Amino acid sequence: MPEVQRMPIHAGEMTQRFISFLMRQAQQAALCLGQIPHPQTGKSEVHLEIAKIYIEDLEMIHEKTRGNLSGEEERILNGILTDLRTAYVQAAK
Repeated sequence: MPEVQRMPIHAGEMTQRFISFLMRQAQQAALCLGQIPHPQTGKSEVHLEIAKIYIEDLEMIHEKTRGNLSGEEERILNGILTDLRTAYVQAAK
């Protein structure tokens, strides 16, 4: 397998990439919670078990990065988790 050459990444770029990663995870969870229509069918579908996995993954990231996030990253991750947990409870009813 070819070796991947690593390029230096600046702190601002790393923050943006991390936030983009969080947003992609949140979007997938929202899709599984029926908040976003499925791109192929246009219909909302609820898959609680898969949504739970995405939420738990974000919780794990939150725990493992505790004390290492910028204020902005912490605020965004906390907001995502709050929104997804609330949506999960509503979808589970």
